[in-house]
Formats: sequence, C-alpha cells, structure tokens
Amino acid sequence: MKKILLLVFLFTACFEGFSQEVIKFKKGYVGISLGWTIHTGSSFGPMRIVPVPSVDPGQEQQPIILDPAPDLKPGSIGININLIDAGYTFGKHWGIALKWQGGAHVSELNGDTFVSSFGMIMLGPMYTLNLQDDLELDIKLRGGRMYFGNDYTIGNGSGGSLQENINFGLEFGGSLRYHFAPKWSWINNLEFQNQFTEYSDERINRINLSTGIAFRF
Repeated sequence: MKKILLLVFLFTACFEGFSQEVIKFKKGYVGISLGWTIHTGSSFGPMRIVPVPSVDPGQEQQPIILDPAPDLKPGSIGININLIDAGYTFGKHWGIALKWQGGAHVSELNGDTFVSSFGMIMLGPMYTLNLQDDLELDIKLRGGRMYFGNDYTIGNGSGGSLQENINFGLEFGGSLRYHFAPKWSWINNLEFQNQFTEYSDERINRINLSTGIAFRF
C-alpha cells in the first residue's frame, strides 16, 4: 500500500511539473479585440448634382455640385473589430499570424448618411520578443484579400452603393500581450494597412488601434 501511495505521489509531482512547463512555454494564442480605425487614405464621398435655373431663359440650365455632404476623409475615425486574431510560434521567435477583421466609418450630415466599410482575411509571418515572463511583443507582416465599400443614403431613404473594391492588401504592425493568467492574455494591437487599387490617384489605407483578450494554448 505504501508503495502504491508513493508511486501516485511521484506521478502527481511529475504531472504537475510537466503542466507548469507546458503553461510556461505556450506557443499559440487566439483572441478577439475591438478598437478604433483612423483613415489615412484619399477622400471618398458622394457628389450631389442639381440643375440651377439660368438667368437667361434662352440658355440651358447649368448643373452645380452641392456641398457639403457626408464623406470619408483623412483623419476620420471609425470602429474596427478583430473576430479572429491568432498567432503561433514554431521556434523561439518565428511564427505565423492570422487575422479576420472588419470595420466601418459612419458620417451623417443634413439627414444624409455615408457608410464606408472594410473587411479582410490575412496571413503572414510573426516575430515574437519575450520582454519578460508575462509580457511578449509580436511583430507581424500579413497579406491577404481586402474589401472596401462605400454606401450613401439620402434623408428620404433612397441611395445605394457608390463603390466596391476587392484587392490584395498588406498590413504591418505589432501586438503587446500581457499574460495575466496561465491561459489568458490581454492583447493590444497597433497596425497600418494598405489596400492596392487600380486607380493611381486613389489610396485606401488606415491605422488601427485595438484591445482585447486572447486564449493561450
């Protein structure tokens, strides 16, 4: 009986030691985060054109552009959410990072509404720095398929899609992860995104700031 109890004790001690090592050297994480997005690209918005009566009845009416109207311009702030924000290291530093993200900017003026939305699925390499036992910095470069679209609604409810763009895009940024529990981390992200477009005078890019929680495995 004593031998059995001794074996159980040794087995439990070994298991506990192994569990602590596994917890200490976790390789991956998957999380969700929410935050702000700051548009840094070109201005986008509707142009409302109406005829203006001519002073001379013999002349045709000349159209003009009504201004202002709700739009998206550099510095506009919106919301972004990372539905899946994951990473896994294969060695001591290098790994791979995955993201599924969406977001939107909403602008209202004189009863009209302009909505600019974006979304993406991205994958790329990740380099992790262990700043201390409970703090890590992930540097990421990801690429993938990006969506960008604009919708405009007039006060009376009419309107529709103004633009849709689906192209390849890149993201560079970093994540600071604080491990407040053996299996959980507080994650903070700062990223710059650029979506390629077929128009040389059109820039679709943004800065994203987000914070959330991640499960470690």
